[in-house]
Amino acid sequence: MSNPPDKGQLNLPAIDISSFISWPSTEDGLANFHIPNTTQNGHGNHPEAHLPKPTTAKDLTPAQRTTVTALRAAVRHPGFFYLTGHGVSRELMQRVLELGRQFYTAGDYAAVQKRKRAIARRPCGDKYGDGARGWQDVDAISRNDWHEALDFYAEIDGADQVAAHRAFKASRPDVWPGVDGLLEGRNLYPDHPAAMRDLLPDYVARLCSVGEAVMRALGFALELRDPEFFVGATQDSFWCLRMLGYPPLPPAFRKKEEAEEEEEEDDEEDEEIVGCGAHSDYGCLTMLLTDETPGALKVRVAGGEDGNQEQQGEAKKAKEQWVDADPLPGAYVVNIGDMVEQWTGGWATSTVHKVLHTGDDYRISVPFFYEPAKHVVVRRLPEFGGTDADPEVRYWDHLVSKIDGSFFRKRTSW
Repeated sequence: MSNPPDKGQLNLPAIDISSFISWPSTEDGLANFHIPNTTQNGHGNHPEAHLPKPTTAKDLTPAQRTTVTALRAAVRHPGFFYLTGHGVSRELMQRVLELGRQFYTAGDYAAVQKRKRAIARRPCGDKYGDGARGWQDVDAISRNDWHEALDFYAEIDGADQVAAHRAFKASRPDVWPGVDGLLEGRNLYPDHPAAMRDLLPDYVARLCSVGEAVMRALGFALELRDPEFFVGATQDSFWCLRMLGYPPLPPAFRKKEEAEEEEEEDDEEDEEIVGCGAHSDYGCLTMLLTDETPGALKVRVAGGEDGNQEQQGEAKKAKEQWVDADPLPGAYVVNIGDMVEQWTGGWATSTVHKVLHTGDDYRISVPFFYEPAKHVVVRRLPEFGGTDADPEVRYWDHLVSKIDGSFFRKRTSW
């Protein structure tokens, strides 16, 4: 790492994943972005991806060892890093961002609102609704988040998947009463831009391959007895892609947000800030693609600028601060989620972050969440002191609880 960051800027490590994944050199142009034989919902690997599968630590190449060492340090602290060498071309990344910008901003106000409302998120059983997929408008009054979202999830598709999921739910009818059908619909695509319907499934398929490569490297980084454990847990990833739009804040909100940022509010007060409130990601691995807007993504790190992870308790908390994690051209900003923290008993960090977009432009952000399979049981691993008596959670339960609490029941203006 070169020069220390300026005050308030997080100097993220850059981790090259290319030794765990490679793509044909012909994948440089948009003409090659259509991927045949890839299921519509993005399950499985890109058919042309090459994913080396070392069996033991002795099988790692020098380049893989470098990646593994850097990844181990990054997930410990700060829990965020830049991912390079992923093989997704800048042209494709920019095309995805442009599709988001077209969806949110192209045309006059009436045309934009019409196409968004045509695929608005609806309650389960209402028209096409499954309580989660589709467009959600800015809802700052009830959620204190000044952004809108178009959400896509892996689809529960095929007779075997549907039957397994129904049997899973039938075996535990009292777990989530009242949310039958949640997340069981189809993804909704707008009429404009029409290219989104063709491009996004291919983009998701590529990121599923990248996600598998990172999870394989993570298994070695955490020195698991079975380095393929994370790969197996995410093999049928119930992924999520969110296409987020951040309009400029109204003047009154902007003044409030800037004032609260200057005052360095504590966690409880921080929840009052508009934008995207402080949170950790509830899944496994987040790969963030965002436009060039600086100063928007804020990460809460411990130990001040020196990142001293040895400090504990109140002394450590006192040195926590919000710092910027600005985009790096051609790289993804990556962070781990709550499931990895639970697997490691808190050793790895699911770091709290938020968005404070105070600029005048419309900001586009497209996070991709590479998650465990629906019914995976997550508990602390033996390598981190875990036993069969430790608390456990099924990923589906965790996901439903978050969606149910975030916008399924709170949403009142369908």
